[in-house]
Amino acid sequence: MTTIELRTSIAAELDQMSAEMLESVSRYVSRLRRRARSSRRVSSVQDKREAAMLFVKNLSVQGGMPVPADESGIDALVDEKYDK
Repeated sequence: MTTIELRTSIAAELDQMSAEMLESVSRYVSRLRRRARSSRRVSSVQDKREAAMLFVKNLSVQGGMPVPADESGIDALVDEKYDK
């Protein structure tokens, strides 16, 4: 779907909505935008690295052999991807 098609579709849907429904949608979108602005942003490189490592630690790789406990999670993923 192109941007123009999406905009046309949204405009058509909005034309069919009642004023009360439009007001409800407007309040909902405003709340979403406020929440997005007030959410905590990862500011430092260290914070970004920690968030990335936490993500990697929580990933699950499916295969026939379990990853040893002393194995680094990222190393196991790299090996899984490139050793085949």
